[in-house]
Order: sequence, then structure tokens, then C-alpha cells
Amino acid sequence: MKHAVLTPPELYIFDFGRGFGMDTHSSEAVARTLSDLRKAQGSALIVGGMAVIHYGYRRYTHDADILYANADEFDLLRRLKKDFRTVLKAKSGWHHLEHRKTKVRLELIPEGGVGTYGFIPGPKTVGGKEGLISLLGLVWLKLVAGRGKDDADLLELAKQQWNEMSALVERLPPELRDRYSELLAKAKREFENDPGRLPDDLADARDKAEESAATYGRKKRVRRKPVAKRGG
Repeated sequence: MKHAVLTPPELYIFDFGRGFGMDTHSSEAVARTLSDLRKAQGSALIVGGMAVIHYGYRRYTHDADILYANADEFDLLRRLKKDFRTVLKAKSGWHHLEHRKTKVRLELIPEGGVGTYGFIPGPKTVGGKEGLISLLGLVWLKLVAGRGKDDADLLELAKQQWNEMSALVERLPPELRDRYSELLAKAKREFENDPGRLPDDLADARDKAEESAATYGRKKRVRRKPVAKRGG
């Protein structure tokens, strides 16, 4: 499945969940869905949970999401028709489809759609590579959506790759920077209370944690002088 976006280790999260009885698709079903999607998506970009997994936060998702340009809507639906059936065709452009064989859901997200904190940018604006949205674009979309799970995704991604995530602040639209900076600050506070997951550039906090750990359970041995025996 050369067209699949996720690598075998990234896909493993789905089988891991199924092994614990979670209601999620198999890695084979997800890979098959992404493979068929890649053949038809054109300029659209894979976003949402699949992109989150790719960029380092291994969590479960029940569907695939793609961001598409308004001008490509008609042709995109036509290309997808072979492997995906339409479940809901909305006037807003938020169409819902389903893979005919694997039953994995596919959500189409339109350029210019309205989110909680602004309008959704188009694929050309956010950029991407090999059908997957850029990290900047993923952060941008998550900030615009502004749901609790979107904030949680950004927090966890920041923990996984602090340098890359913190470098994006000035590249975001001005109206999103304050919210993003607040999320990064929260991620940093969580780092400081979870020394095992600190990034390299938070060396001071890590060193402090290591020094504290070294003092526990290590009492200095005091050599006792031998007691002189009394004569009997």
C-alpha cells in the first residue's frame, strides 16, 4: 500500500486499541482507506486525527478528514465516488462519506468554512507534502476549530516536539497567536511537572529534577568507630 500516509508503527495504534477491546478500525482497514483516498484526493490535504498521529501524538480516531479547495469540490467528489459512498452532502461543504469496503468514515472540510475562532484556510495557504497537511497547517486548523479535543491535541503535540511547535507562533495569523502562546505555556508547565517527558531545550528544569531525584534514598554512610572491649 505505497499510497498510505501513515507508517506501520503509526498504524499500530489501531491494532493496539483493538487488542484492549476498543471500538476502533484495524490498521489494515485504515491503511486501505488511506491508500484509496490518496489516489483520488488531488490537491486536498489529510488533516485531523490521522495528521495528529503522523506528527507524533498516537491517539485513536474513527475517521479520516481532508481539507479541500472550494474550486475542487465537484471533481473531488467525482474522484472519490469509486471507493467512497456519500453519506451526507451538505450545502456548507462539510460532506460525509464512507469507504465502501472498510466502512471508515471520511469527512470533507471546505476551504472558508467557519470555525469557532475564524475561517478555515485553504490547502494552498497552509501547505503540505505528499497529501498530508503541514505541521503549521494542522496547528492553524486546530486553533480555528477551538474544541477541547483540538486544544488537547496541540498540548500533546507540543510535548512530543517542543522546538518545532514553539517555532510556529510568529507564522500563525496574529489573531491566533495569543491563544497558541497560552497553550504552549500550559504545555511547558506540564513538562515541568513531568520530568520524564521534558524536551532538550528545557534543560534547567530537567537538571533540577535530576538533582532532586539523586538525593532521595541516598543517605550518607557514617562509619562508626569500633567499640573497645572491656576487660573481664
